Amino acid sequence: MRACFQSKSFFISFKIFILSFLLLLSTHASGFDSFDIADDDDELHKKTFERKFIDSNIEISKWFDNLTEGIDLFLVGEQLNSEKNQSSVKLENTTFSKEGTAPSNQTTIIINPRFPNLEKYWNLKFTSYNEQDERGAKNKLIRQSPRETNYGATIGVFKSVGKIRTSFQPRIGLQDPLVISHSLVFESTLDLNHFQINPKLNLFADATNGTGLFQAINFNFVLTNTFSLTLINDGTYFEKTHKYTTTNGVSLGQSISNINAMSYSLLFFSNNRDNYHLDSYVLSTSWYHLIYKKILDLQLTPHLEFTSLRGYKGQAGISLQLTLNF
Repeated sequence: MRACFQSKSFFISFKIFILSFLLLLSTHASGFDSFDIADDDDELHKKTFERKFIDSNIEISKWFDNLTEGIDLFLVGEQLNSEKNQSSVKLENTTFSKEGTAPSNQTTIIINPRFPNLEKYWNLKFTSYNEQDERGAKNKLIRQSPRETNYGATIGVFKSVGKIRTSFQPRIGLQDPLVISHSLVFESTLDLNHFQINPKLNLFADATNGTGLFQAINFNFVLTNTFSLTLINDGTYFEKTHKYTTTNGVSLGQSISNINAMSYSLLFFSNNRDNYHLDSYVLSTSWYHLIYKKILDLQLTPHLEFTSLRGYKGQAGISLQLTLNF
């Protein structure tokens, strides 16, 4: 009863927050591209706050670019490349809530320094979680719980062989003792007359799950200028536990405007323990809203999950993700 009460209280507070946030956005939506002189002090304060927020983001981005450029020139000794520095920092704050459980919140960070003079086919990345665990549609479309915190550094080596894109990404997890994992990916996109085929093969190894294999083949259809349809098929095999999991389903994407988009998904999850069976399926919809271009966006994803452990009885949940880019 206490967990249910906490869940209901959270949903009421969450609705109030969303309504307040949407009201705030509607007030600002027409104004962040230009900053005209306001008619009253309140409007001028809002414009000034937006201008300061955007300017401070730009200044932080420039500082980080200058820092990485300085390290790049120190390592190489001379300017060999005139390309614009593409270094970036991403902060993600996500709130999760599921029926019958207490809500949770998590903040993750991705630091992606680029060294144009030192690198051409590789890049260095620091993250607070293991991106190599993000394989598969389930983690990308319907994240239902916080990521496992795992600070570490990844060196990615990228090369295209014809139409096949390859990448090798060893990662060092900053734990005691250090944890090393590897990922080798082969991916391609086949453009046919009315749709695209996206095959992917990922060989991976880590200290926890041992070696494994991920394979996917997705079909993408552009239905109209507004709607697109994706048929999802992927599977993961873990050699250490001899467990094989699959994801099959559909996702309908809707482009509403330059700053708003929706997606509607139905995914089925199966595994081979003890026998191959349907483990769960999830209905979800997701709303994406761009608040400030290349700076701030949000994604709201309510979902309804049916699991075999609960006798395929529906369990409602929701997640709200705010992303800040520098």
